Amino acid sequence: MPRATSVRPFSLYASLVVLALAGCANHSENEPVSQPLRKNPEFSYDASGVTHATLTAAEQQVNVGNERYVSLVFNGDYDSPLIRTRPGGTMAIRLDNRMDEITNLHFHGMQVSPLDTGDNIFRITRPHQVGEYNVKLPMAHSPGAYWYHSHFHGGSQRQVSAGIAGPILVDGMLDPFPELKGIKEQVLVLRNFQKTLTGKVASEIITSAPSIRTVNGQEVPTIDIKPGETQLWHFINIAANQYFRIRINGQTMQILSRDGNTVTRRVDDDEVLIGPSARFSVLVVGPPAGSYNIESGDADTGPAGDSYPAARLAILRSSGQPVATRQITSAYPPAEDFSKQAVNKTRQFVFQDSATDSSAFLINGTRFELDRVNTTVKLGDVEEWRLLNPSQELHQFHIHQVDFQVTEINGKPVQFSGYRDNVFIPATGSITVRIPFRDPVILGKFVYHCHILEHEDGGMMQAIQVVRPVNYEQAVKLEPLGGLYGENNQLCTYLRNTGQDPKTSSPLVPSAK
Repeated sequence: MPRATSVRPFSLYASLVVLALAGCANHSENEPVSQPLRKNPEFSYDASGVTHATLTAAEQQVNVGNERYVSLVFNGDYDSPLIRTRPGGTMAIRLDNRMDEITNLHFHGMQVSPLDTGDNIFRITRPHQVGEYNVKLPMAHSPGAYWYHSHFHGGSQRQVSAGIAGPILVDGMLDPFPELKGIKEQVLVLRNFQKTLTGKVASEIITSAPSIRTVNGQEVPTIDIKPGETQLWHFINIAANQYFRIRINGQTMQILSRDGNTVTRRVDDDEVLIGPSARFSVLVVGPPAGSYNIESGDADTGPAGDSYPAARLAILRSSGQPVATRQITSAYPPAEDFSKQAVNKTRQFVFQDSATDSSAFLINGTRFELDRVNTTVKLGDVEEWRLLNPSQELHQFHIHQVDFQVTEINGKPVQFSGYRDNVFIPATGSITVRIPFRDPVILGKFVYHCHILEHEDGGMMQAIQVVRPVNYEQAVKLEPLGGLYGENNQLCTYLRNTGQDPKTSSPLVPSAK
């Protein structure tokens, strides 16, 4: 991966506690006036629980922060629409592709069907055609913050970086805590846009190049709060590759949810490291009257990775009459601790950079192939996966359709506080997770991969199929042919029909105008 000129070693532990701090916000006369945080355009559900939304993907001129670029965006705005749903609800999404390239949608972190018109990343919508998604959430679906984004292999990094991504909220996170009913919620969508000299989205992404970091499409917006007021903030990182290490100067955040999973006990921290695809929902209490910086600290993903300079992301403005602070007094929702259970199968996966090709990234020595399945799992099993990273840079593990429990980091036990759907594997380190493949809704074929999208597009992804035990032997035999669900692979068929090799998954680029 390309490197910046200034490099600092990244450590799993040191990176979480080292931060370049600034004091309360000091604004010079030449500094642009900070604008109030804008709310995302929103699609919400009707009385029957169905959210109808049209996402129109097109290349056009938009504001990215305080600058003007031609980019790929949804509905004419770099600040993509928020899709709001609820457990048991349905997202009826119409993807109107007005771009000159294929695209598709993945509903990140959601435990929904990966088949047919559901969360099927092997489907595509061709240029200037319309794709329909009908995603049904189980009644037991966890409330919280999620997101949607392009996920076709070879093009996800470029499209997500450009703007083909947006936030999702599943309502109900505060239901277990009636004492917090009615508090203000803020959706804070984090992303970065690579600066170019052409005024258009970059055709090739250089991760360490200068970029514009935005919150809801804005550069350094102002978020208002009253002294003592309790607010719920949803940080949603929809950047393709960027890590955000968030701190509110002088404030502690109470973490309520990670990756759409409510924690099982009180967790406080003065900063949160939010990797690509991660979401943190935190309780923030208004400080004494004044302005306070919300910052992203400098970070480095290792000697072979990328470094990100510290930056101010937003301003917290506390003003008005003080109000009473709301505190959690109810019990946290319980969750099953899988570290105390026997597992049905143990697997090991090595996430590694290629020694011979700087653009290639591997799992267990192989690059992703669209027309094969790498892992077959029996529905009902709980598996333990050991994720090894011999690379000199970290990797961001994510698996579709299911959540998991982190049980060890570098061989040391982790105290249980809830589930995740992504976690970074330290450079030259390891993570151990336990994954329950229990819900029949996940039957089908999906993927696990590094969510640094440069790495995913470079091949650090594999396909997994969850099958009923009675179909297990047959499914294993069909792995080299795409598994039991190979017929759903529209992307593989498209690449073959357009003369591209699905085994190398050559990136698709826009046609010349």
